[in-house]
Amino acid sequence: ELAHLRAFAVRQRALAHGEPLPPHVARTEGVLQGEDWSLVATFTDLRPHGLLRARYDDTRPADYLGAWIAHLALCADPPAGVACETHGLSRDGEFRFHAVPAAQAREALLALLALYRQGVSQPLHFFPKSAWAYMRNGEDPAKAMGKWTGGNHPEFGEARDPAYRLALRGEAGLPDERFFALARDVLRPLLDHLDDPRLH
Repeated sequence: ELAHLRAFAVRQRALAHGEPLPPHVARTEGVLQGEDWSLVATFTDLRPHGLLRARYDDTRPADYLGAWIAHLALCADPPAGVACETHGLSRDGEFRFHAVPAAQAREALLALLALYRQGVSQPLHFFPKSAWAYMRNGEDPAKAMGKWTGGNHPEFGEARDPAYRLALRGEAGLPDERFFALARDVLRPLLDHLDDPRLH
């Protein structure tokens, strides 16, 4: 483990080269069903080559999702002199999102914001681990079901998450078609822009 930690630290220093730029506040605004919505993201560690997100653990679906949302916010309203690239570093490897045109990034952010708006009033049938298994395996429902239930190890199933159990109490037949549609809507754009040699 110490060797992994050292390698991670060395790579993090290499990826964080250059002087950090002044803090940047990125704003994306839009109208969702007649309501004005605004998304604000503050970046305090940008460098000319872009954004680095580092976490010493194996890469999880939440890491890709968090990096993707930050990446879209950066691309939608970038500061001058910054390459709109986001690099993710984990204990088990690296990934990268390349630049997305500002208009496209804004559209993608507003689509995610619309889902957030919906989720404020009713639970969204989006479960990151199961959705990732579904999309990374050719949209195979059986893979999503296995991740959701835990298969032979139900104690590890995503369905055991206390927050999901509370929000979805009384609902049966999950994952359902709403889940599969959301998995495609949320993760397909992400995967289309993701560069990760571990996934090929």
